[in-house]
Amino acid sequence: EIYKTEPRSYRDLPVRYAEFGTVYRYEQSGELHGLTRVRGFTQDDAHIFCRPDQVKEEFKKVIDLVLYVFKNLGFEDYTAQISLRDPENKTKYIGSDENWALAESAIQEAAAEKGLPTVTEYGEAAFYGPKLDFMVRDALGRRWQLGTIQVDYNLPERFDLEYVAPDNTKQRPVMLHRAPFGSLERFVAVLIEHCAGNFPLWLTPEQFIVLPISDKYIDYANEVKAQLEQRDLRGTVDARDERIGRKIRDAEMAKLPYLLVVGEKEAQDKIISVRKHGEGDLGSMPLDAFVKSVQSQIVEAY
Repeated sequence: EIYKTEPRSYRDLPVRYAEFGTVYRYEQSGELHGLTRVRGFTQDDAHIFCRPDQVKEEFKKVIDLVLYVFKNLGFEDYTAQISLRDPENKTKYIGSDENWALAESAIQEAAAEKGLPTVTEYGEAAFYGPKLDFMVRDALGRRWQLGTIQVDYNLPERFDLEYVAPDNTKQRPVMLHRAPFGSLERFVAVLIEHCAGNFPLWLTPEQFIVLPISDKYIDYANEVKAQLEQRDLRGTVDARDERIGRKIRDAEMAKLPYLLVVGEKEAQDKIISVRKHGEGDLGSMPLDAFVKSVQSQIVEAY
């Protein structure tokens, strides 16, 4: 309906609309499962309206977007599932055989040109068109559908969508549905289990914790925290009246990426002693050197 609010020329296409849309599905009680299968969820949904000659290129751009998301979040064990209609039972699908053939070939060609590891499943298509689903395997070996891309020749026809072609005739656009994350609730749940708490450095809620050896160095610890926060790093200070060994153990158990130990020498020389989760002691360094190291790791993730 938004697309139809004004005349469209072939020069205007592709037109891309995106939203975070909350939707509802009446799952039965036995099918509900934590955040991975819920009755109300939010999708990063988008609809792309393009000319038939733009379908493959737009489809490949969305594949790139999904792979960009997976790379940054460390999802490496995934399969691209090409979901086609059931050739033996076409009654539950809408649209002409010609449109379905165009849509299915566009998906298969785009996936092949991108070199994706694919499997083909018949009967798994949406009622209005075939799709490419990204099936991600989590830490427990379960497969979840996260990102999805769908080619749709049928809904533009049912909504009577048009654009003016170079020869001044009115033509039908093709519609792509895309959701790189899919259900955000499901994505977050799978991400938490996949990382087992070891989130990428750019994403983890607390990137550092400052551990003063005793109460005498809490002021310096807070100074370190304030300076790091000014450099857009996130963290906290462990000001508990506990031995430093206990503080280090608790921070390691919490899987905090960087443990910054401060005592008399550190306060005097304005430095920090750095420990990295899972790697141990990295030695002493000035704050600037630590910040550059962390920021470079965050930049590399992109």
